[in-house]
Amino acid sequence: MIKCLIVDDDELGRELIAEYLSGIADCSMAENGLQGVDMFRTEFESGKPYDLIILDIVMPEMDGHTAAKEIRQIEKEWGVSINDGVSIIVLSSLNTPQDVIQAYMSAKSAAHLLKPVEPGRLLSTLSKLEIGI
Repeated sequence: MIKCLIVDDDELGRELIAEYLSGIADCSMAENGLQGVDMFRTEFESGKPYDLIILDIVMPEMDGHTAAKEIRQIEKEWGVSINDGVSIIVLSSLNTPQDVIQAYMSAKSAAHLLKPVEPGRLLSTLSKLEIGI
């Protein structure tokens, strides 16, 4: 069972993703980037890091781009290379090529999924990334 953090300001969206991952992942949830970064830091520093973060881009308080940069900075401070860091799947309702490229670049993400997340697409993405399947 993998350890997953779902960071999305849409409560229903978080709950649906957690449901899609039931049996595969133990999911924690954060409602914004600030809370997500705090949860990541706490678990990372306690030696129980997340295997996967599913991160919405557009959120209040701290957006996904900023949250991803903070997460990568925490890893860097602890000597974790980008290749060994947590896998991040970025969520967005924006689908222009520019938006997708920006999401990959800022989050150094492993994948990008469109909202609303389709269960088959999520599981297929995890399989391609060899996460939990």
